[in-house]
Amino acid sequence: MSEVTIDRLPIPPQVKEVMYEKHIEKLWPPQVESIKAGLLDGESMTVSAPTSSGKTLIAELMITKVLLEKGGKALYLVPLRALAAQKLEELKKWERLGIRVASSTGDFDRYDRWLADYDIVVLTYEKCDSILRRRTTESWVTETNVVVADEVHLVGDRSRGPTLEVVLTRLKKINPEIRFLSLSATISNAAQIARWLSSKLVVSDWRPVPLRQGVYYGGRIYFDTGETVNVKHTGDEPVVDLALDSINRGGQVLVFASTRRQAESVAKKFTGKLSLSEVEKKELNDLAKKLGSYDELGPTHDELASLIKSGVAFHHAGLSFDARTTLEQAFMARKVKVLASTTTLAAGLNLPARRVIIYDVTRYEQGFGRIRIPVLEYHQMAGRAGRPGLDPYGEAVLIARKADDVEELLEEYVRSKPEPAEPQLLDELTLLPHVLSNVTSGYAADEQKLREFFSETFSGTLSSKPSMWRSISRSLKFLLDNSFLTDEGGYLLPTAFGRKTSEVYFHPYTAILVKKAANYGVSGVDRHSLHLVCLSVEVPKPRLGMKEKEDLSYEIDQEEDELPVSLEEYVETMMDLSPDPYEEYLGAWKAAKVLEWWVNEVSEAKIEEAVGVQPGDLYQLYTTASWVSRGIASLFQTLKSDRSLVKAYTDLSVRLESGVKSELLPLVGLRGIGRVRARQLYNSGIRTLRDVAEAPIERLTQLRGVTTQLALSIKEQASKLSSSV
Repeated sequence: MSEVTIDRLPIPPQVKEVMYEKHIEKLWPPQVESIKAGLLDGESMTVSAPTSSGKTLIAELMITKVLLEKGGKALYLVPLRALAAQKLEELKKWERLGIRVASSTGDFDRYDRWLADYDIVVLTYEKCDSILRRRTTESWVTETNVVVADEVHLVGDRSRGPTLEVVLTRLKKINPEIRFLSLSATISNAAQIARWLSSKLVVSDWRPVPLRQGVYYGGRIYFDTGETVNVKHTGDEPVVDLALDSINRGGQVLVFASTRRQAESVAKKFTGKLSLSEVEKKELNDLAKKLGSYDELGPTHDELASLIKSGVAFHHAGLSFDARTTLEQAFMARKVKVLASTTTLAAGLNLPARRVIIYDVTRYEQGFGRIRIPVLEYHQMAGRAGRPGLDPYGEAVLIARKADDVEELLEEYVRSKPEPAEPQLLDELTLLPHVLSNVTSGYAADEQKLREFFSETFSGTLSSKPSMWRSISRSLKFLLDNSFLTDEGGYLLPTAFGRKTSEVYFHPYTAILVKKAANYGVSGVDRHSLHLVCLSVEVPKPRLGMKEKEDLSYEIDQEEDELPVSLEEYVETMMDLSPDPYEEYLGAWKAAKVLEWWVNEVSEAKIEEAVGVQPGDLYQLYTTASWVSRGIASLFQTLKSDRSLVKAYTDLSVRLESGVKSELLPLVGLRGIGRVRARQLYNSGIRTLRDVAEAPIERLTQLRGVTTQLALSIKEQASKLSSSV
């Protein structure tokens, strides 16, 4: 393929200038192929290529050309919040050209009219779905003329696939002229996705760094090329030998583990094993101090701070955002030599290493026991091998436990093509929220229109139409029977209850539970109110041990009469949706207990020590619970529940967001004031907004962490807020 340089591209000159500043002077093969297929000529595109092959630049070329020449907006859709943050940073380089970039990923029930002022908007799939449900109030969406769907192969994912399908289908409906750029990992049915989105297909297996793939056993790596490489045996486990072998050759190592516990265990194996210079030791000690400086450090972070001194770390979703960010920066700066991670890093975060070690090809899945990971997942992990511009090659190595496994692993993973993305929008339980939102948002007014819409989804183009029609009919019956919709002579109309359910982005089953609690009296006990929040489909339930189940069951027996939704009501409601509603009811009680501690200002460290809920999980729990609590208050208002109930859940939402008792609510409403500073203010006698407004600067700055600048800011905020009350 002939080389294509930036100066030859038919793109605005100011775009070329930005690319030159970023030292981009020529294109990689997948980028060249995309341009030849019509990327810059108005075509929609589906690009299926390996990790780190330059797909983001393909998106930037399309977006900047369209926005600078024609105007409009671009949506950049991603599956994960962390990936949204990464893409936002990457896209900010275009702001110097007057292209405004923003991101929104949470608060599914809140309006985002402010996004109308931006040209490129980065959204998670779910956030985009929630915005499209309010298209009459979020009219800026109709200005969209470019949509980038990152990781589009996730249409085959059970949890995220249905939402992604519906979002892309809706965007096609809103603007038939919209241009799609779908970016996919290498999958076997990329052509089906391309046909679905009426786009040109580019498939490439090119990588910027050559990839060698093999299986380790008995002191040797057996590569798929037939080459065998000896690895020095140090007396340690294979993973240690493999890592040290690469580090001694100047590389870094990523180890992918199947669980958090396994990732932590693998990292500990390297304690004291790496040879470090005095400079490296100092840098790592500074990193350990930085990790130790984060507020409310718990056992997991203690362990991490200790390990990082040895040049090794673990990375998973249980860590706080600050800790994960620090680790990622340290790994990119080559301060950390070995990073043991769960598959979070394989799902899009750009942290390559010379050698990637897949520690285990099995994982536990509820209801199925231990299962083999998909081939696609292996390829995503292997794709992280090799740092462009830094490594002469990348290596992905599986570990065999016995000699017979070597050939089996080579055949099953290295030589096999990734699985196709299978449609997931098939049964009535999956369809339910999307059928409801299509009616409430005005996309469909009768069953025929629903059929037409869903026939245009990815699942609809590949599945049996009669089967899908039956699922739609069953979904409609459920929504009509439970008063989400009414049928007025063949026309489907949303009830106030159904409309609000869709607006706050609740699953219909959650709304039914809320309806059952609509006449619940406020008990004044946080745990009782929180149990309803945690029973929702949206709030993650912690896994329980056998002894824990017994203890929780006993506690619930003592208090069930005072709970908003009884065990019997919950099981009756959820039996079609949940494989084990009884365990989920108990799990919701545990989650409620954790959140009760949180809103009563118990530290993250003490919560982790008491029940093992790590900071990252706690953050996910209380942010989700805050949104759900706010949605419950909205539904109670629609159902005309007692005002005290509406207020209780409205206040609870703010308390969950900030982790405070009720008396601190006025103070945490000030920007720059979190739970710790709010408690300091309150304990020093500054308890109301008026108190803050009237407090001398000198008094405020005596408090830990309150600078003169912050003191001036909160005084100004408090003055405005107190005068408007």
